[in-house]
Amino acid sequence: MYLSDKSNYPLLKTLLDSLQQDLRFFIDPPDGTKEHPASTCLELMLSHPNLSSGMYYIDPNQGSPADALLVYCNFSAGGQTCLPPLQPQIPMKSWLKDTMPDSFTWLSAIDGGFQFDYMETGVVQMRFLRLNSKFVKQNITFSCQPNSHQGSNERDIKFLADSRRQSFLGTLLDCEPVGSPDTGPRESVFQFETEDLELLPVRDLALFGHSDTTEQFEFTVGQVCFS
Repeated sequence: MYLSDKSNYPLLKTLLDSLQQDLRFFIDPPDGTKEHPASTCLELMLSHPNLSSGMYYIDPNQGSPADALLVYCNFSAGGQTCLPPLQPQIPMKSWLKDTMPDSFTWLSAIDGGFQFDYMETGVVQMRFLRLNSKFVKQNITFSCQPNSHQGSNERDIKFLADSRRQSFLGTLLDCEPVGSPDTGPRESVFQFETEDLELLPVRDLALFGHSDTTEQFEFTVGQVCFS
């Protein structure tokens, strides 16, 4: 009997910890502050349905609130937990002027380029955020310079996954000058949404170069949102 009780102890402890967490949720619900963070934005929305979208603290691993994360909670999208990029705007520039044609060049390998960093989460908190989520999504926007629009010539583009071991391949339309700034679309939006939570956020991008290296363009890196 004693051996049987001992072998069931880990299971009993897990159940008691779960009950204790549920009880704490009802007695002292999280409010999104540093002292009372929720595990995710969805949990915060369920505790306070009338909150407006904005910046709140979450603690995915539910340990000490000392390592709680400040994130953007998108309650209008069902309680998404979003991590903004530290540098969302890749400025307008002739990024390919010093690159080799007919090859991919990663932005981080170009003079003045960089990889994409996001609000600090830490390995442990990111792991628990993914465990508490089912989907992840992110947008990257490509824009031509003013007085240009997207023409008919296609160009391949690659996006580096968060794992650094995989990349997404896409296609965009090159920019070309026009007589009026209102002629034709000036931007393309790449939308990523996946159940493979290890793929996002995007960490880098690479354009396939060609003979025209004077073309100016910019990118806007969107926040990565878990739900």
